[in-house]
Order: sequence, then C-alpha cells, then structure tokens
Amino acid sequence: MIEHPESLLDAIYDTATEPDTWRSVLTHIADLTGGQGGILFGQSYGAETVFFDYNGRLSEECNQAYKTRHIQNPWNSAMQRQVVGRIVLSDEVVPLASLRHTSFFDEVLRPQDVAHNTMIALAARGDFCVAFNLCRSAGQGPLDASHQDWLQQLIPHMRRSLGLAFRIDGYRALQEGQFRILDRLTAGVVLLDQRACVLYANVAARALSAHDGPLELRRTSVTVRSPLHAQRLAALVRAALHGVPSASISVPRPSDETPLTILVSSVRGKDIGRFADLRMPDAAVMLFIVDPANRAGIPAALIMEAYGLTRAEARVALAAASGLSIPEAAIQLGISANTIKTHLRRVFAKTGTGRQTELVRLMATIGLFSPGSGKGDG
Repeated sequence: MIEHPESLLDAIYDTATEPDTWRSVLTHIADLTGGQGGILFGQSYGAETVFFDYNGRLSEECNQAYKTRHIQNPWNSAMQRQVVGRIVLSDEVVPLASLRHTSFFDEVLRPQDVAHNTMIALAARGDFCVAFNLCRSAGQGPLDASHQDWLQQLIPHMRRSLGLAFRIDGYRALQEGQFRILDRLTAGVVLLDQRACVLYANVAARALSAHDGPLELRRTSVTVRSPLHAQRLAALVRAALHGVPSASISVPRPSDETPLTILVSSVRGKDIGRFADLRMPDAAVMLFIVDPANRAGIPAALIMEAYGLTRAEARVALAAASGLSIPEAAIQLGISANTIKTHLRRVFAKTGTGRQTELVRLMATIGLFSPGSGKGDG
C-alpha cells in the first residue's frame, strides 16, 4: 500500500484556513500519482457558474475556456449522477475516441495535453458541487488501480477539510459582515446583556428611538415612552433573563398610536455560541421590533430554503410574523382567511412552531443568522 506523506495530510487540513494551499496540494497529488495536474472547482451545473477554483499546474487559459464556454460537457454531465466520494474515471463515462470529436476536447483538453481524468465529487447540494479532477495525458493513461486505492483513502481527509472550511467561512461571515446584514433589516433588533444593558441596536431600532419615537435606547437599558408599556416591557425583559423563551407586547406610538410589536426573547441554545462568535458572549436577551408601517425585512427566500416552505407559505409566515391578524393578512395578500389558516398550519408544522409569537422569534433568528440582501422578496 502506498503511504500518504504526513506533509500532504497536513497541507490538506491547512486548506481549511488557507484555501490557496489547494494549488500546491493538487500539484503534489498529481506528482505522487504521475499525472499532469489537478484542479478543484466549486460550481453550479444549472447556473453554469464556477464560484471558486484552485488550479494545480494546469493551463489557466484552458481553465478560462472551460469556465466561459464548456461547463456543460460530457464529463460534467456524467458527474451530476454520481454519489459524493466515488472515484469516477473519465474513460468509464465517455470513451476517449468519442471525446476527441467535441469542442470541449479541442478547446480545453487538447491544448494542455489532457486525455484522461479522475473525477471525484467532494461535496454536493442541489446542483452545486465541489469537484476534484486529477488530469492525465494520453501517454500517462488512466489512473491505475493502486493509485485509485491510494486516492480513495485520501478523499475523507479532503472532504473533512472542505467541511471545516465551509464552517469557518460561515463564522467569518458572522464576525465580519453580520452587523451589515442586521443594519439592512427593516425590523428593529436590540441585544441586551445579562444586566439588561444594550449591547447592540441596529439602524432600524435606532431610528425608532430618534425624534421622539416610541423607543428609548440608553446605554444601560431599553424602554418605551409610554410609562405603562415601559413597566410591561421591563417585566418581559426580566422574565427573559430568567429563561422565559419569548413573549410579545404591543406598544403605541406617541404620534399616531399605530402600535409596534416587540418580541422579547431569551438567548439560548445555539444562539449563545453564535453571539459569542460575534464577540458578544454576554448576550442574554433579544428584542425584535416589528413596525407595521415597514413590513419588508426578511427575504422570503431565506425561510423557503431553511424550512422547505412554498412561496405562498413564506409570504403568510412573514405576514403573521409582522403582527398581522388573519383577516389583515388575507387583505394584504389578496387571499381568503381560510387559505391563510391552511398555510399557517403548514408553516407551524414545517417550522416546528405552534404560536404566532414563536414564529416571530424564528423570523428574528433567521434575520440575524442567515446571509442575504436584506431586501423584501415578495
């Protein structure tokens, strides 16, 4: 059995934090197996788009031809049907004699003396795939059985490193860009620490506290201008600090009495770790403030993807989370109250919620921790 050099395994795991290391890793693998070079793609077959690629000693000019004109090719067509982690030899899916008659061969393969390929899907979701190709010339021939066995043992390490990289990228997005996402939400978001002091307030929340607005943000507390509602809000915050999951309150505006809905929720479970990654380990309470005059907020696509909702169900979920009653939602969406009720039952089932306040909290969490544009989506 051919050994895996310890330096190669170390380099593979280094790619999780230093993705450009893939270039030397792929070159090293090609050298150890007697090949031309290697390349790793993150691509969508349907969108015909390469999102990232790392080229190990192959022609960059040919790579550009692939990305601009040849993502749809006989090799990729075959790989869309393959399971993740399986080694696929190009000669098994299309004979070289047939491949030579394609423009893909003429423009991408022939100029860099590539005739055979060893292909592995390392990760896949929908039509997005991270694929590793190990290319060989006609003279080198297909990868032999001993090197296939060697490569098969290397695949789990490559997949684990990719998985770690995706998680690290997610944490970086939270640390570096999440506040920008929060500031693009039209709903107000306020985070309090264990003493009920304000840790963070997004742009929408700060706007509600400006110019005699209904909210009062202070360094040591958050409150509302109505004394009666201020007492109730303080009580809800104290309850959340003691672990009460969530509760809501309607707060009138001083100007026109149009009420805001404020959901007060304790920070718990996975959220604790997420806020720690945002350098706010003391985050204990989250306030999510829904302004009926501004209903855009969270894109429908986020909850459609997260919970498998249809577009109609997502629109109803967002309407309910914005504080609309069933009759009000029916009028706004132009459908019957019975249809609203039917969609809500499905939304509750798919999201694991049972009440409107739980749904509001869920929308708040998605708004906080899902990447997106922050623009409304129907």
